[in-house]
Amino acid sequence: MASVTRTVPASFGLSTNFLGKTLAHLDIDFGADVSTKLGPTSAVASAMDAIQGAGFNVVIIGPLHSADNNISVCVEGDFGTDTYDGSNSETLAAHLEDVLIDLGIVDGVNFASATVTAKTYVL
Repeated sequence: MASVTRTVPASFGLSTNFLGKTLAHLDIDFGADVSTKLGPTSAVASAMDAIQGAGFNVVIIGPLHSADNNISVCVEGDFGTDTYDGSNSETLAAHLEDVLIDLGIVDGVNFASATVTAKTYVL
């Protein structure tokens, strides 16, 4: 008797969004361990406030990773290169990096070394 091998197409591990919104995925590297900087007036909260204050809706915040120096976030929307600050053309990640650097030192974290990287995966 002949046998049939059945396979199920992969549906997870791929870029899948069940929210129904377009999301921009970003990874923030604070340049320091921020595992003790999670309170309401902390460095992490200040970073999220600054991103939202710059007009971007943060809809997902992931856990700390990479030795507790990084956090992944998603903002609502599809963003390309634009003049976000009105002066020079840049990516969303580059603009948000500037927004965070402008925070200076918050809760003992110097945002001068913060970096933001665009990601292409779902949290």
